Amino acid sequence: MKKAKEYIICSLLAVLIGIQLGFVCGFFGRILEFIEPYRDAHYIYLVPFMGIAGVVIIFMYKRFSPNSEQGLNLAISYNMGEVGEKGEIRHDGHAHIGTYPSEYVILKLLANSIMLLFGASTGKEGTVATCGAAIGDYTSRIFHCRNYFRTLLITGVAAAVAGLFQTPLGGIFFALEFSAAGLLYYQALLPAIIAAYTSYYISTVCGFTAFHHTVAAIPAPGGWQLFLILVCAVLFGLIGRLFVFCLEGAKKLYAKKVKNRYLGILIIGSITAVFLIFILGGRYCGTGSRLVDGLLTGEPYYVFDFVLKFIFTIVCIVIGFSGGEMMPIMSIGAALGATVSLVTGLPFELMVVLGCVSVYSSATNTLLAPIFIGIEMFGTNIALYIAAACAIAFALNGNHSVYTRQGHITRSLYSTIRNTNSE
Repeated sequence: MKKAKEYIICSLLAVLIGIQLGFVCGFFGRILEFIEPYRDAHYIYLVPFMGIAGVVIIFMYKRFSPNSEQGLNLAISYNMGEVGEKGEIRHDGHAHIGTYPSEYVILKLLANSIMLLFGASTGKEGTVATCGAAIGDYTSRIFHCRNYFRTLLITGVAAAVAGLFQTPLGGIFFALEFSAAGLLYYQALLPAIIAAYTSYYISTVCGFTAFHHTVAAIPAPGGWQLFLILVCAVLFGLIGRLFVFCLEGAKKLYAKKVKNRYLGILIIGSITAVFLIFILGGRYCGTGSRLVDGLLTGEPYYVFDFVLKFIFTIVCIVIGFSGGEMMPIMSIGAALGATVSLVTGLPFELMVVLGCVSVYSSATNTLLAPIFIGIEMFGTNIALYIAAACAIAFALNGNHSVYTRQGHITRSLYSTIRNTNSE
């Protein structure tokens, strides 16, 4: 009866969460549909002020809600924590995290819009996913369901990713597995499904259309081509792992050398802006979604695209532009796939897509989410290739992730089902 009650309550609240996140994703998605083309058309007037925009963003967080600066790592801490007697969260049994800041959603959406408008090479999904987690947490407090906070938090993340990328299955499995590699919290599966599809529907009603591209059917490759594809999957996995290694190292170096964050983001942000402007006219600004779109629609590309996007993304994240890593990582993988196709002669669209999803799989230490996101974004024609490439990349990442607080559960042939009765 206790579990049945939880399923019923969380499923009903999932509808409410899905509706809220559907409107948030539709609204934010429409804003980004304006911001990115507008910035590309006026980059010479906007990007030079990226450093100043960074100072404004840091001031906003420090002045109104310092804890709100954290992204998915904060959501992971909440998800892996335990609720206390007063409704606050403890992580690792002792560290008080409290409750999600009441200003979180507004601050994150505003800060992400500013950084993308002024050209920071960062993402968008981290902002929306953490807003989903916050809304899930708010819901558990408003309806006095703190015992179900974890289920509702996961439900919110699923709705957020589903609404923003319009990939409901990808959103569901991302929410289930982003907190701990090897563990899927199946208790939240039904509410996550309800919220994800509700959010997906509402975001489309709002007139927002996320990027999708169906890859043409690929002829069955010969033995040599299949071998090359598997080798490329290994390369994609290693690049994802390299991204995590470089990001962690750069963060430690920056924290050690730069004591004043305002000066750091102002100076380094301004220098980065100069390079972004003069290297191919702002090509590497923003999330990278337009880079992926261009690769799949026949626009000119450069063999070094993945290198420059890799560098600019790490620099921008390290100095404080924390919008998310997912889309920039996917664009790095897509650009790498294009270069690999040029070298190997493998089908261009196929390698762009495989690079896109498998580098993301490796860098985030997730498996099912990138598989389903890839299938929903690029079609079922290459589902087996996507699954194989992601599996190889995931196996090679060494249990490292851009989400530094992600838990690590011993991997096995089956997912560990969390025993909620023992909590």
